[in-house]
Amino acid sequence: MGELLAEEMVGGVVTGAPWSVERRFRVTEVFLAVLWCSASAYLSWVFTDCLMSRWLLYYTPPASLVRLLSVNAANAYVTSWVLFLSGGSQDPRLLLPAWISIATTLTLLYHITHPRLAILKETSLSMAVFLSASFTTMVSLLLQLHLTRTNDPPVPLFAIARTCWEWIVLLAERIKVAGREL
Repeated sequence: MGELLAEEMVGGVVTGAPWSVERRFRVTEVFLAVLWCSASAYLSWVFTDCLMSRWLLYYTPPASLVRLLSVNAANAYVTSWVLFLSGGSQDPRLLLPAWISIATTLTLLYHITHPRLAILKETSLSMAVFLSASFTTMVSLLLQLHLTRTNDPPVPLFAIARTCWEWIVLLAERIKVAGREL
């Protein structure tokens, strides 16, 4: 995996050149867009599942099914328009903000339509999915920013971690050599 990220391919041939900053940002953005798309899919499922549970209490199954199909059709239509209007369908760099806005809208709709329901497990799980995607996005983008800077002062935590890693590698080499001698 490290070789894949360290070398650039041109026409199916590995050139040996490191990826450019722009290419690393694009890969990170597309990965994060896929993460937010997955979070949106889960949030959409939780939203419709809770609505379906409520509808089955008050309506017949065929009426509930029509409502479910209507909500899913509206969700698909609005999602496609958000992707189109944000430019995400033309440029992959614009997918990340589009999917973040879709996931945020779904989370808000879920909490607006289910304020009095005692579904603590599903509510906390939907928030955990949203918060996990947010945290992963923040850490990934901060790491990309840190890796692309050339004149940053040394970060003590990274210096300590690098030193510890060198000690671990040295210790592992010594153990390997000692194991061969036995």
